[in-house]
Order: sequence, then C-alpha cells, then structure tokens
Amino acid sequence: MPARGTVSFEGVSLDYRLYHDRTVSLMETFLNLFNRRTRVELFRALDDVTFRVQPGQSVGIVGPNGAGKSTTLKLLAGIYRPTSGVVESVGRKASLLDLGVGFHPELTGAENVFLNGALLGLDRQRMRELLPSIAEFSELERFMDIPVKYFSSGMFMRLGFSLATSVDPDVLLIDEVLAVGDASFQQKCYDRIMGFQGTGRTIIFVSHDMEAVSRLCERVIWLNDGRVVMDGGPDEVIGSYVSQTSRPASTGTVDRSEWGTREVRFESVEVRNESGVPSRRFRPGQPIVVDADIVSSLRGTTDGIVFGFSLHRPDGQTVLGTNNLELNRPLLKVDDRLKATLSIDLQIAEPGEYLMGLALTDPARNRDYHWLDYRFRITLLGERKERPVVLRQAKWECRE
Repeated sequence: MPARGTVSFEGVSLDYRLYHDRTVSLMETFLNLFNRRTRVELFRALDDVTFRVQPGQSVGIVGPNGAGKSTTLKLLAGIYRPTSGVVESVGRKASLLDLGVGFHPELTGAENVFLNGALLGLDRQRMRELLPSIAEFSELERFMDIPVKYFSSGMFMRLGFSLATSVDPDVLLIDEVLAVGDASFQQKCYDRIMGFQGTGRTIIFVSHDMEAVSRLCERVIWLNDGRVVMDGGPDEVIGSYVSQTSRPASTGTVDRSEWGTREVRFESVEVRNESGVPSRRFRPGQPIVVDADIVSSLRGTTDGIVFGFSLHRPDGQTVLGTNNLELNRPLLKVDDRLKATLSIDLQIAEPGEYLMGLALTDPARNRDYHWLDYRFRITLLGERKERPVVLRQAKWECRE
C-alpha cells in the first residue's frame, strides 16, 4: 500500500465530448431526440500522461491555457474519471480549484465550513474546534454568519484556502486561485504552504506565475496539448518553458519592430528575476534582470557601445527610457562576442502590463546597431496607490 500523500498517474488519458448542436429552440431540441442531428466530437484533454509524486513533494504544473493543467487536478480531486489509465492519490485531499466550488451560496461561511468538513470525513466536534482558527486566518471573523453568496471573489479565496489548509490534508491541490487575493494575504498563503513543506504533505500547484512556482516547488511538470513535455527541477523546466513559449509582444496598436545595421547585435536575450529564474512578472523591490548575448561582425574591438532600454504602455506610450551613457555607466566593448547583464530596479507607482525594448547604439559614430522595440511583455505587480480614474460627475436624463 503506497504511503499517504502519494500521487501517481499511469498512462492517463481523458477525452471530453464536444456537442455540436445547431438547435435554437426547445422544439428543435425535442425533434433532435428522434432525428439524431447532434454531432459529437471527442477532444483529448490529456494524452498518456505518466508521473509519480512522492509524499512531501511540492510539484508545480505549468503550461499554456488548454494544456491540461486544471484537468490533471480535477482528476486527482475525483471530479473526473480518466478515459484510460490509472489515477491514484492516497490520503485526505483538500483542493482549491475554482472559487466557490464546494460552497453552497445560501449557507453562511460557518455552515459551509461544517459542510466541507463533513465531506472530508471530519466530525462536527473537530470542525467546531477548527472554526475559530479558520475564521482568524481568513480574516473573515465578522462575516462568518453571512451567506457566502454575498462574498467577493477575494473572500471566497480567503475562506477556501484557510479551510483547505486547516483540515490536515495529505494532498493539497491548488489551481491559480491565489492570484485573486491582495498582496499581504497572498504572502500569508505562501508562508503557510512553505510551512507544509517537509511535513510529509504533498502539494500540487498549478499557476501561470513562474515566480510563485519557482518559490514553492522543488519539481515542475510542463504540460502542452495534454502531454508531458518536461519533468524536472524548477530552474531547468521553467527556463525551457519561458524561453520556448515567450513570444515577442504585440498588443493594441503597437507592433514589435527590429531594425538597425546589426553590425553589433543581440544574439539572444533572456529576462529573469534576481534568483536566475526566467520571468515576466516582477514585484516591487524585485529587479528585472536582462541577460544578453551580444555579437559583433566588425573587425577588431568595437568600443563605446551604448546599451539602452525602454518601457512602454501597451498602446506604445513611452513611460521610461535610458541607457548606460545617460546614467554615467561604463560603455560596452565587444571583440567577437560579449555577455552583458542589465539589472533594472524600478519604483512601481502604476502596476500593470508594459512592453520593454532594448537597443545597441553608438552615438559618436552615428550608428544604430540593433533595436528591439516593444519586444518583451512585462507585468509589474503591486498595490495601486491611487485610483486610475476619478468620477467627477454622472447624469442621467430620461425622455418620454
């Protein structure tokens, strides 16, 4: 018998049925029962997936939308059954899959805690003992007697996370929902998850936040089109995933552009955090690190090279632009090739999506060597200090 906390997939495949029904009325639906006009298509969400997680491991699952990440967790939670293969998880499972799942909207927060406890096999006395700590951790003491249909998405997440992590699970399944909470509560959640590590509890964590996956997980599985692409350490897997799936940004009315003489050019560029993990999401106080491989086709040594960067809003408006010359930093000198690292420390006054560009120039020789405009999509995280829009006035007029 495998130990509690063991998770395994053996040759697991799952097919969804997609119904292509052109009926637009109840009558047509009724007639279709006899005419059989409904066309059914099978969509393979997971295709022969195999992996095994030992008790106490923290495993992240990454991949693009539609890769099969959430399907994997729902199979582990028992919501779906595989079309083929074997899914096994030993011990008590607690899951945070979708906000509000498992909560009855007409019941209060406290009543939902007791209901979920019963579903997990805990008796009423045990849940009565846990209720104060669940309410305290979620910071919802004042709202536990209110029906949860009045809860915001953040309140759902707080209560769901507090409940799931308070019932002593052997396997904890988390699917992206931590992104809903505010920054301070997210940190509480991460601290609690880290406290689980090394206690024999198994954590399966799905997220698009590569920084969070790197911070929480000792192993990462990369899924794409329902198949395992890579399974290994966080740095190796996340680095490969980000470098292969990150495409030059093109949003709104702005198109990326690349131009210049290319006599000196960027051969490759990687954007990462200070821990060395490729990333596109940065929190306040966390430097944006750009590793650039620069090559030159010019004879001999080329010096006096200016390495610049810029940040733009998605519509192309420039919010920041500077270089090593303006900041009185050493200029670059290249023979055949050079590895250069740029570390950018920003004060984030306006969180959101930005586009970063890079450039290699030589103003003294009037040379634009290589420009990568609007090339890299960057997300700057943080709390908004001021409201972006303030209402001055609103009027309603009615005419008969």
